[in-house]
Amino acid sequence: MSIEFVRRLDGLVYHFRADGVFNGRPSYRRVDLDVWCRWLPERGWCTVGADGVANSGPLAGRTGDQELIPPLGPWRSWKAGRSYLYDLRRVDDPGGSGTAGADGTDGTTGVTGGTGGTGVTGVTA
Repeated sequence: MSIEFVRRLDGLVYHFRADGVFNGRPSYRRVDLDVWCRWLPERGWCTVGADGVANSGPLAGRTGDQELIPPLGPWRSWKAGRSYLYDLRRVDDPGGSGTAGADGTDGTTGVTGGTGGTGVTGVTA
């Protein structure tokens, strides 16, 4: 299974693929950057940058210890004084092919020229 974050503002899609286990739960790595969607004991499900700092999470707040996979629905990002609303969706990815990167880009869709250049959140460039 893969996951995607879809930015509500403009429909930009960020693709994440399952990549091992972290804290006893699946870990998902963004296909074009060192950005992860992981479960952290102190925060629940969130995205983290290469520095390990959380920079987005489900809009409902901290997720419970019982959740074994990232919750569907709205997520809020925050970084560099900006915040965006995303929808997390799951993508069936049998054999690792799925849709992640299938558009021939660097793991994003919806914006001409790649990542959109915002650089404002762990689920964006």
